Amino acid sequence: MEKFTQKLRKLIKIKLILLMLLPNILWASITVENTAIPGGIAVINFETNHTDPKAFYGGIELYVQKIKDNHYQVLVGIPLLTKPGVKHIIVKDFSSKNIEFNVAEHNYKEQHITLKGKKKKYVNPNLKHMERIKRERPILSAARKIFSNKKLASMNFIRPVDGVTTSPFGLKRFYNGEPRRPHTGLDFAGDIGAPILAPADGKVILTGNFFFNGNAVFIDHSQGLISVYIHMNEILVEEGQHIKQGDKIGTIGQTGRATGAHLHWGVYLNQTVVNPNILIKE
Repeated sequence: MEKFTQKLRKLIKIKLILLMLLPNILWASITVENTAIPGGIAVINFETNHTDPKAFYGGIELYVQKIKDNHYQVLVGIPLLTKPGVKHIIVKDFSSKNIEFNVAEHNYKEQHITLKGKKKKYVNPNLKHMERIKRERPILSAARKIFSNKKLASMNFIRPVDGVTTSPFGLKRFYNGEPRRPHTGLDFAGDIGAPILAPADGKVILTGNFFFNGNAVFIDHSQGLISVYIHMNEILVEEGQHIKQGDKIGTIGQTGRATGAHLHWGVYLNQTVVNPNILIKE
């Protein structure tokens, strides 16, 4: 009986220690370095006794994570066309205060792509295609604007595929000699049918076939952090489905505006495209 009592006391002691450590586990967060450049992520630390502070950049709510005790951190996605210089965010706790941060200059390389045959429609879409593009635009925009308040713990990303990166983030793109928007993600080479894995836990918020994107999946990782998967062959998840890191969500394809089989992986933070490499922890 005495031995049983001693074991019971040890178990209670272990449980108490775990309960004491639990807040630190819940404070686990995305670990990223400060990359305050266009297309990067600014990491801003602040202190407050408020239990649920909010932060905003350009009127858009930001990703806020608790580090420890009264120490918090804001992750700010910086638009690709942002000019270098001093910027500021607004933190709202018991009051409102401005916090400044600096955006450094960064130049991205150019990429020239030639589309032939049926793919030429993606350079100069006809009237029928333009009508489809206009119908799809608000659907895609709404998905990028979703902000769920659930704060997830420990969400460092893994690569969605094993393929070689064929087009890095931020390239200044030209299709058939005509300038287009900079490359808003990473392109990974791969065979049609190769698996695409979820890089982090999340919820599927949009699936479908779109003119430029082809078969695509959008995943919400909470607080305005959205990942997108484009040019897929098969979509293996459904809208509203909760997924775990490493789950198979689809396969590599060549649908939409794609010159070959590959995955285009994009990440949005506060409605802004950022370099997905910043979130990957090998």
